[in-house]
Amino acid sequence: MRFSVSLAVATALVAIVANGQVLAFEAVATNNLHLRTGPGEQFPVEATIGHNDRVEVHGCLEGITWCDLNWGNLRGWAAADYIAYAGVSGVKVLPLVSKDELGIPIVNVETVDAVVPEFVGTVEKVDGVMTIVTPPQAVSAFVTEQSVETVYVQGEIVTGVVLPQTVPLYAVPESKYNFARVNGRNVLTESNSNKVVYIFP
Repeated sequence: MRFSVSLAVATALVAIVANGQVLAFEAVATNNLHLRTGPGEQFPVEATIGHNDRVEVHGCLEGITWCDLNWGNLRGWAAADYIAYAGVSGVKVLPLVSKDELGIPIVNVETVDAVVPEFVGTVEKVDGVMTIVTPPQAVSAFVTEQSVETVYVQGEIVTGVVLPQTVPLYAVPESKYNFARVNGRNVLTESNSNKVVYIFP
């Protein structure tokens, strides 16, 4: 998998220009957030950024959907809906930040030989951050032993989001959970809803 990347640099109040390059601006993850090798759910997860962890954003796709960033020594892509910037008008997730306040550099990415999955729906974001549950050992063992086909949805899978009704859920015996395999990861949901409460590593 290869990327051809070009930057269309926008003027920004907080961006520092040095030798023609725009340096990263600081932001924060609003939830536990996957750092991926590319801008989409079809790309492998490199690591999981912690809730409230600081990141350095180098730029985002047009429409501010995915952003190229550093988290510590790791560089990758994360969903812009879960990255917040503290500006003069308060703390806002990147897609809601005014262009006059922060001119986010636009990154054009051409992917070669990337597999594009068929998406079955879009996750629904809910306000607030869901506390991650710790599933009982029996639940974890059961889910780990299962082999079900993965489905793909639009939107980053983090705790607290609601999966589309089209995602098949499987009951976990003698527990209050269902599980599903979404975007290549096993997740637990509440038995009476499609809300994600735990993501298996």
